[in-house]
Amino acid sequence: MKLQDNLFTIISQEHQEGLSAFRVKIHPEWPIYKAHFPGHPITPGVCIVQMAQELLQLLLQRELVLRYAKNIKYVAIVSPEEVAELTVSFAKIEQLPDGNLKVQVMVADGDMLYTKMSLTFA
Repeated sequence: MKLQDNLFTIISQEHQEGLSAFRVKIHPEWPIYKAHFPGHPITPGVCIVQMAQELLQLLLQRELVLRYAKNIKYVAIVSPEEVAELTVSFAKIEQLPDGNLKVQVMVADGDMLYTKMSLTFA
């Protein structure tokens, strides 16, 4: 299932030298929050990874398949009751000799870091 326009909506995009970022709005009414967890909703880690993949596909205008997820650090909980918007930033997008694409991703809101990860896509 595609998460864009379900779990989140893109508010804006920004591209600077070596860094691309998307500002997204989280949809607290999305059904996953009723099960994860009732009374204290939390955005599942797998949804954060998929959100990053969907945004990177949009940025690069091509389909990607996640090959490796390395060094994923969930620094803080993304609760839709407390976090309405997030910035998903992509840095160090690198084409590897084997044809894969490696990227550093940070999910934050201002000074608050929620997730950082190194992902490799085919």
